[in-house]
Amino acid sequence: MTEIKPSSTPIGRSAAFERGAVVLLGVLSLLVGAAALVVGSGALGVFRARRPVADPLLTGWLGDHAQLAGAIGLVAGLVLFVIGLWWVVRSLRPEQRPDVRLERSDAGDLDVTAGALANAVRTDAEQVPGVTRARVRMAGTDRSPSLRLTLSLKEGTNVRHVWEELDEKVLARARQALGRETLPTAIRLRLDRGPKQRVR
Repeated sequence: MTEIKPSSTPIGRSAAFERGAVVLLGVLSLLVGAAALVVGSGALGVFRARRPVADPLLTGWLGDHAQLAGAIGLVAGLVLFVIGLWWVVRSLRPEQRPDVRLERSDAGDLDVTAGALANAVRTDAEQVPGVTRARVRMAGTDRSPSLRLTLSLKEGTNVRHVWEELDEKVLARARQALGRETLPTAIRLRLDRGPKQRVR
């Protein structure tokens, strides 16, 4: 049996970019709010605290250069719109399901589609005692493929036995078929609820 290590395959789509962007916006908002609080409290002088939020010099410049200010505002709005649209498209875009290339030669390449490999692994996984249903999908890239398995187990199933069967048979067969020593796999286990019994 191979050594069990934490999987590098996430259960779902990575949200690292979204988290980073939200954290950055939060930090900037916090800094702006803290600066406004310090200035408004008079810590930097009474004169600064009593000045209007819209600086007279700035409002005067905007009034004298209305066309230029309007053009700058329009360009900034378009840039923000494009960034927001790109973010929405990126979030809604289906996650990549890579095909795996097994052999490359002058006569042609031998590829295995993500769907075919997922179906083969699902069929093998559903043969494991205690597994009622299995959902499998490919993840990663064509150079570094990985698997995501969601298994539904019967009540009373020995989870350790299921894991041993998966590792020694199902995943070993997948690794052998792909010609890889390792195949990062994320496994999610669910317990099937037994049928409800009527009380008479």
